[in-house]
Amino acid sequence: MTRPGPRPRWVTLEGTNGVGKTHLARLLREHLDGAALLEELPDAAPDRLPGQVIAALAADSDPFLRTGHPLTETLALLALTVRRREETPAATVAVEDRGGDSVAVYQALTLAEATGADPYPLALRLLALADRWRPRADLTVLVTAEETTRCARWSARLGRPLTNTEHRRAHAVARLYEQIAADDPGRYLVLDLAQHTTEQALSTVTSAIGALTSPAGVPS
Repeated sequence: MTRPGPRPRWVTLEGTNGVGKTHLARLLREHLDGAALLEELPDAAPDRLPGQVIAALAADSDPFLRTGHPLTETLALLALTVRRREETPAATVAVEDRGGDSVAVYQALTLAEATGADPYPLALRLLALADRWRPRADLTVLVTAEETTRCARWSARLGRPLTNTEHRRAHAVARLYEQIAADDPGRYLVLDLAQHTTEQALSTVTSAIGALTSPAGVPS
C-alpha cells in the first residue's frame, strides 16, 4: 500500500562503482536534520523482499546482477525502486543511494550487450518507463571522479583486481551517465569529486537541497 501523507524532498545520488557517492550519502544523512538514508538495493536486508530479489539476481556472483534474463532483471529492479518510494517513511529529506537512473544505465548496457542496440536510447526508454510509476527525484546528483581513482576504490571494496570486463563496463557506465546528464542539464547536479573536497561537496549538495522550490509533498 502506498504510504499516505506528503512525500519528502527526494535526493538521489548516482554514479559508478567506487566514485564516492555512498560516503557522500551517509554524510548527508548525518548533516541533514531528519533525513532518511536509503542504501543501495544490493545492500538490502536479506530477510525482506528487496533483499531476496537481489539475492536471486546475484546468485551467479555477477557484480552487475546479470542472470541471462535481462528483461526480467530490468523489470524487477525498476519495481524495487517503485517499492522503495512506496515504503519510505515520512522524512524532511530522503537521500537515495542509487535510484532509477542507475537501473536505466546499467540495464541499458546489459540489454545492449544482448541485442546489439545502442544503449543510450535504451536508457532513455527505461527512464521514461520509471517515470510512469514513480516521481522523479527533486534533485539528482551525478557524482563523478577520475577513472583510475574510482576503479581503485571499487577494486579495494571487492578485495581483488578488476577484470578486463569490469574495467570496460565501468568506463561505459561512466560515459553513459555523462551523456544523459549532458543532454538533460536541468535535471542533474554534476559533482566532480576530483575538483571538490569532501566538505565542499557536502556544502554544494546541501545548498542545492535548500534551494529546492517545491515544498515537501508537491512533485517538482
